[in-house]
Amino acid sequence: VGATIFGFLRAFLFGPGGPRLGGMGTGAALGRSLTALYGPELELPAFFEGPFMQAVQAAQRQLKLVVVFLHSEHARDARRFCTDVLCNDIVRTMLDDNFLLWGGDIARMEAHIVAQMVHAPQYPCFSVLLPASVDEVRVIGTLQGEVQADAAISLLAACTEEMETHRSEMVARREQHAEDRNLREQQDREYQEALEMDRKRAEEQERQEREAREARQAEEERLRREREAAERAEAERLALIEERRVQAERLEPEGPEATARIALRLPAGQRAQRRFRPGATLADVYAWAGCVGHLPENEGRGLEIPRRFVLKTSFPTRDLTEMDRTIKDLELSGTNLVLAEIEDEEEGE
Repeated sequence: VGATIFGFLRAFLFGPGGPRLGGMGTGAALGRSLTALYGPELELPAFFEGPFMQAVQAAQRQLKLVVVFLHSEHARDARRFCTDVLCNDIVRTMLDDNFLLWGGDIARMEAHIVAQMVHAPQYPCFSVLLPASVDEVRVIGTLQGEVQADAAISLLAACTEEMETHRSEMVARREQHAEDRNLREQQDREYQEALEMDRKRAEEQERQEREAREARQAEEERLRREREAAERAEAERLALIEERRVQAERLEPEGPEATARIALRLPAGQRAQRRFRPGATLADVYAWAGCVGHLPENEGRGLEIPRRFVLKTSFPTRDLTEMDRTIKDLELSGTNLVLAEIEDEEEGE
């Protein structure tokens, strides 16, 4: 996880936690909501009051680690995690004394983006982040799902020990940067004072020639990379089209046993639907969604399916990822699913 977090989080400055999709909020607001939901007897650790980006910046100034708690009220272990882990005396003391705790309900856009950043596979998710520098944040430990207090204590203890090493490194880096900057400024002043006008003109001419040469080389390199990237993208696009065309030919046809209707809304707003056997798996639905634009009934509609996507229920929103479960088990018959594009990591950096 690198410099990308600040770029896409700044897009949500128009409201704490970003656009509200529901849920309990982020930061300290989440702590207050959890207390209201699970009982005033909860003794939660102190949550950072403010958006995630400010929490990271504060941790950098204080040379602390950031702990991110991502909550989902639909998660099976949500209540137990709050009561048994967050309210554990040792966990709470360690968080309050040595870490900066930020929380978010994934029903909020900001928390959802943070979940993507830390690659949260399930909820609740408890991640420890190292703000190594202004533009670099690393995930150094994560727990999710059914978490025991002992596991959280062990993770926090291990990360605390690791932070001591990183803290010394960060302080040394700051001091070295300041020393290097002062040395460069002093050398520049002495150098400028020693130069004569004819030497300045010669150096200026050499500098201009070098910069022009480097600029040409840089432009050539940029064009080469763009050309190669375009060629790779085109090859990948054609390969994907061929793969999905073959997949469409192999798709099981609708038969009399196909009684479960599933509708699909694409990112561009277009819709498609198909009937499946109730015993068909979620993997079969994904296979259909991937090649839906190449099916005969959709010919000429211009349906475009992203290279990578996830299927979600429309309300309440939840990701569908259990590929081996059947349509009947997941109660998908008669539902309207949403196909959402998954951005490639390199596109976000």
